[in-house]
Amino acid sequence: MKLRQVPSDFIVEEVSNFTPEAEGRYFVYRLEKRSLSTMEALEIIARRAGLRPKQLSASGLKDKHAEATQLFSSEKPLPAEISDERFSLAFVGKSSRPLTAAFIDENRFKLVLRGLDEWERDAVPVNADELARFGVPNYYDNQRFGSNMHGEGFIAKALILGRFEEALRLHLAVPHRKQSLRDKQNRRLAKELWGQWEAIHRRMKRSPEAALIEFLVKHPTSFAECFERITPPLRIMYVAAYQSFLFNESLRRFLEGQRESGELDLVQVQNRGGFIPMHRRLNDDQLSAWRAAQFPLLGPRTDIQATPLAAPHVRATLEAEGITQDMLELKGLERTRFKGAMRAILLMPRDLHVGPVHDDDLNPGRWKVETSYTLPRGSFATIVARRLVLLPGRR
Repeated sequence: MKLRQVPSDFIVEEVSNFTPEAEGRYFVYRLEKRSLSTMEALEIIARRAGLRPKQLSASGLKDKHAEATQLFSSEKPLPAEISDERFSLAFVGKSSRPLTAAFIDENRFKLVLRGLDEWERDAVPVNADELARFGVPNYYDNQRFGSNMHGEGFIAKALILGRFEEALRLHLAVPHRKQSLRDKQNRRLAKELWGQWEAIHRRMKRSPEAALIEFLVKHPTSFAECFERITPPLRIMYVAAYQSFLFNESLRRFLEGQRESGELDLVQVQNRGGFIPMHRRLNDDQLSAWRAAQFPLLGPRTDIQATPLAAPHVRATLEAEGITQDMLELKGLERTRFKGAMRAILLMPRDLHVGPVHDDDLNPGRWKVETSYTLPRGSFATIVARRLVLLPGRR
């Protein structure tokens, strides 16, 4: 299967509960974007409006390689002349507070699954029926991990272990495939000359990273303080990526425990975070229990005992990672935090529709199928897509 060969293969529309407030102090806009991440789009808008990026707040982060519609708020009204071939803006009203994820009820998706071989083609109708009846494990997918999955470890794990220089190095000196040429060049330079802050600063091209290097020129060993100068959305993303990995690992252990007890048949699928097993069917008791069950996104004060279904698997995951829950406090940092939350373990797509199979115009000799469904906020359309082409025994 191939996803997102062209932006129109992946369409997402945010379903918001935002209600305009005439006396609100924040200005809310609808953003329709194409081939831009939410953060990239907001950075462009802020720059052209003469604002700082932190003065704009999106209710969610939408995929870069997609056509996406979403809302964001601004502390000030935006100039009408802001335009770009990759996005459009429309004012929709005012809000008394900046937009956050709480303003999202769900997301509607339309995905084209391309490059299907004959086995995947034939599996889709059966899988769609099973998916509608029994759901799919509510894993985080590759987009959540982003630049953390470069083979050198999670930035947040380095923070947990108190390795602040290592965390900063992973941010500043590890180039990633999807970065711009300027960002890659800056990171290659930092990697080559790590520790030679003045030399790096002289040669580094203008960027947010250059400001961090400038700080290190004056404070060459203040790595924790320097890390906390990284823009808040990025620091939040780094923490969320590792939280998501811990969730996936705990859920994986739970599912594999069910299989070992003979209660579940699993098929292994691989993503960047490792193997994520998926079930085909659930009995009535499992379906009822799983629809009600949640696993924690760990914070330092999460009451693991309050989720007895998850507890042994969460503890096993922490042990395998060589960390303890207390270490999530991130001692030595003031503004970077693990905040606990709960997440459903079973994803039940709503209004699932799978269209007829067609010859794939972009992949001769292969097939494509159009799909659509609605998911709760925070769930991943690509996990549903993976389930739709699941093959028996596939690894």
